[in-house]
Amino acid sequence: MLYLFAIVLTNLHLIYHQVTTRIDLFPFNNVRVYTRKERLTEAGIHFFSMGFPVVALLTGHKIMALVAAIELGLMFAGEIYTWWTAYFFGARFALQSNWSELHQRIFSKTIILLPARGKNPVPNLEHCILHTLTLLSGVACLLYYIYGL
Repeated sequence: MLYLFAIVLTNLHLIYHQVTTRIDLFPFNNVRVYTRKERLTEAGIHFFSMGFPVVALLTGHKIMALVAAIELGLMFAGEIYTWWTAYFFGARFALQSNWSELHQRIFSKTIILLPARGKNPVPNLEHCILHTLTLLSGVACLLYYIYGL
């Protein structure tokens, strides 16, 4: 059951990201303003990084599930640093020096449920869901590694 849970979550994580990167669902996302290169880069890189946990679980090797959990943990840490540090402390703490401009161009017109914190970039609903899926997928892989058969 834990294995199935992990497989479902990691696939949902991958599919969700690919759909929200490739299909215009405005105002949920705003991929219409991405350049072709931005869209292909985002979808391509994350297809492999989010696809790895799926493949790792399908191998049935528990050590691969641990590697997937670590990878997802690092991915989640990057999401937290990029989105949430900028939200709470300002864009100057983001990994990208142009985070405020990127946020304004791409995400500011999407669905945002959180209150503004001054001029700090606010995580949109699309990414709040993505971050939740990243965390849950990582936890599922870790639990499979620890308790799976």
